[in-house]
Amino acid sequence: MRIQLYVLRQLLLSVAFALAGLSVIVLPTIAIQAVNKLGAISAGTVARYLPLVVVELVPYLLPMAFLLAVVATYGRLAAERELIAIKMAGIHPARLALPGFLVALPMAFATDRLLGEVSPELKYQQRKLVTDADLSRLKGAMAGRNVLSFGKNVLKSEGNRGNVRINVELDMERDGQRFKVVAAEARIDFEGEGRDAALVVRLKDAVILTEEMSVSNAVPVITWPIAELFPYQPKDPNQAKYLKSSVMRAELGGAALEPEKRAQFHYEIHRRHALSATYLLFLLLGLPTGLVLRSSTHLGAFTGAVGYAFLYYVLAMRLGKVLGATGAVPPLLAAWATNGLFLVVGLFLSVRALWR
Repeated sequence: MRIQLYVLRQLLLSVAFALAGLSVIVLPTIAIQAVNKLGAISAGTVARYLPLVVVELVPYLLPMAFLLAVVATYGRLAAERELIAIKMAGIHPARLALPGFLVALPMAFATDRLLGEVSPELKYQQRKLVTDADLSRLKGAMAGRNVLSFGKNVLKSEGNRGNVRINVELDMERDGQRFKVVAAEARIDFEGEGRDAALVVRLKDAVILTEEMSVSNAVPVITWPIAELFPYQPKDPNQAKYLKSSVMRAELGGAALEPEKRAQFHYEIHRRHALSATYLLFLLLGLPTGLVLRSSTHLGAFTGAVGYAFLYYVLAMRLGKVLGATGAVPPLLAAWATNGLFLVVGLFLSVRALWR
């Protein structure tokens, strides 16, 4: 029991260090991407956006940290000859896997909860923040400037007083045609909120010019929906990836669900479970990798661990998605295919390393 507590303590410390190391590498990159995506309009917006992205990465970073920790912990036992002493004390090396399971199982349950009930809501919140950032950036760019660009439209003026522009020339596009509007004054306002907001330009003493004609209008009002200025692919809130697992299970319990939708829901639920189970797979792969390779080369062990994780995520994202989309196999098999493959490899390596 004492040796198992020792391994458990070392494993927890290694997970913490590995997670910290991965965070040092990943978080600056995420921060740069967030600033670029949001336009760096305010530190507060970036600070609200970053946690949403980080939480989305937890199901990938935490298993990777656990895998590296397993390789480091069990590899240290082999490198420092502690494994030989354990065997001489009459303790079978397979019993050393118990601390790994004690760490992996809570992480797996927590990740499953995160993927099933928390993560689906985060994508919507990310989109809302990006939309609000686009609108704020547009408002900020218009403050005090005589040349404004929004979408495919350009508004030029000789002067401005707040949101009022003097002697305006507006080059705009509507329905694929270009227009030019000359006006004595233009008042620019934003109405509504989020994706329902609109940019409203109220002109005074305007002349609308086209290639064929010239039309005068005393007080025309031109409106651009924000969704038109910042086009995006609207998400279907009923897509499986945007729904909580509990919601999909409730839908599956009814009889009104279409067969195609039913298959998608089954696949998405099991995909989340399969991704949560990577901790157990990485334990089976990392333990023999650490014991066998770490005793001879540190670099080889960690390179092998990173290779396992990279290969798993590529296959899980590609193989499972293709099998699930084609309907060639049942959704359950498509979601767990990669896990089954790695389970066979992990069991083979673990048995060979622990019972040799």
